[in-house]
Amino acid sequence: MFTKAIDFFIPLQNQDDQESFRKSRLAVGTFIIVGLFTFSYAVISLIIGFDGGFYSQALQALISAVCLFMFRRGVNENRVAFIFFTSAILTISAAVYYTGGFNSFIIPWLATTPIVALLVSGKKMGIYTLFAQLTMLSLFYVLTVIGVSPPESALAEPPLGFMLSTYWGLILIFYLIAVVFELGRMNAMALLSRKNHELQKVITKLHSTQDQLVQQEKLASLGQLTAGIAHEIKNPLNFVNNFSDLSSELIQEAREEIKSAGENRGTIAENSEAHLMNVLDILDDIDKNLKKIYEHGSRADGIVKSMLLHSRGGSGKKEPADLNKIIHEYVNLAFHGMRAGKAPINVDIQLDLDQSIGVIPLVTEDFSRVILNLCNNAFDAMREKLNFNDQVSKSKGYNPALSVQTKSKNGEIVIVIEDNGPGIPKDIQDKILQPFFTTKKGTDGTGLGLSITHDIVKAHGGELRLNSSEKGTVFTITLFEIT
Repeated sequence: MFTKAIDFFIPLQNQDDQESFRKSRLAVGTFIIVGLFTFSYAVISLIIGFDGGFYSQALQALISAVCLFMFRRGVNENRVAFIFFTSAILTISAAVYYTGGFNSFIIPWLATTPIVALLVSGKKMGIYTLFAQLTMLSLFYVLTVIGVSPPESALAEPPLGFMLSTYWGLILIFYLIAVVFELGRMNAMALLSRKNHELQKVITKLHSTQDQLVQQEKLASLGQLTAGIAHEIKNPLNFVNNFSDLSSELIQEAREEIKSAGENRGTIAENSEAHLMNVLDILDDIDKNLKKIYEHGSRADGIVKSMLLHSRGGSGKKEPADLNKIIHEYVNLAFHGMRAGKAPINVDIQLDLDQSIGVIPLVTEDFSRVILNLCNNAFDAMREKLNFNDQVSKSKGYNPALSVQTKSKNGEIVIVIEDNGPGIPKDIQDKILQPFFTTKKGTDGTGLGLSITHDIVKAHGGELRLNSSEKGTVFTITLFEIT
């Protein structure tokens, strides 16, 4: 019933938002309890003939009822709270004055108002009531010091029952404050739990979105690879076709030799032996051709597998891989992909690969993406510088160059990728590895390439360092854990 009474006085606009509803219930509950409590005190005061207590507490009960209906009508909550707590300060002060002033037995009631105001209406109202009650307490002290006594109508010797009910009320008020505080704490914990649950949903959705963005970045780099892959596959396929045609011609020659040997059966044995030797030579040539076909077919198969690994992501486990081979292959693919793109440029590529490195544990499908991203960024930077030189300064002395170096040093492997592009401005060098940060215009970049590259290098137990100036940019990858 009490809950229904509280809900009745809550404005409709506060019932939709859970936090507003909770605060409204707290305020309305306080108004009702104080109204009932002061009304009962007014009745007791009337019975014992305590006029000062009756008028002050009846007034407070009436103001509490008025505040409830003002709250119900949607009057500003702060205004209602100000009226309520101001009246509480005045009525409690009046009750203190009429029960002995500074020596009143109900003077501890002055402590309840600031605490309730703080819980119900917040810090500002709490400070206001605290200052007001301290002022009233000081005023009673001054009146006592200068000898001002309460009026003759004051309750000089209150009945024990009245004092008992007063102390009961004081205890109940402080208990109410504790209950309000505990309910607030429980509601805050419940709200925190809901927010955590919502946050967990957001994080899960964010991870899903991140995975989608990473996959889009993979597909974008795959698109850049397509032209290079087509060019790389074309060469082995040409070899396969040529050697297949040549093998067909050799088989035809072998048939003719066998046919000639059959027609010359019974002639000189030396002629038959010569035909046989020719057939064996032809078969040797066919065998060599088949080996070449297998070699170049395997090469094409390897390129296709690399492409599939790049798009699917592979197993994600480190496996023994030839680092130099990966670098050689993907630098070449990145170059041919750039050359087949919409703005090809000529780039002098220099590879200086330490052959002592050999096979090391790598997630090939991921690390190949590192090489692709860094090479593609270098090509973009050099294209930008080349276009600037052609269109603005008309300088013809600039020749784009990309240098890729590997070396083994003190148990670590260092990969250095250097270009002679325009460099990266100092004011954005600390942002360049952040997700979604890009200097490319429009939809040319997602801002994930270098971020993914950085994450992959860290996942391999390494670090990625940047050193850039107007002369170019150097990305240095150091792999510490290579065993």
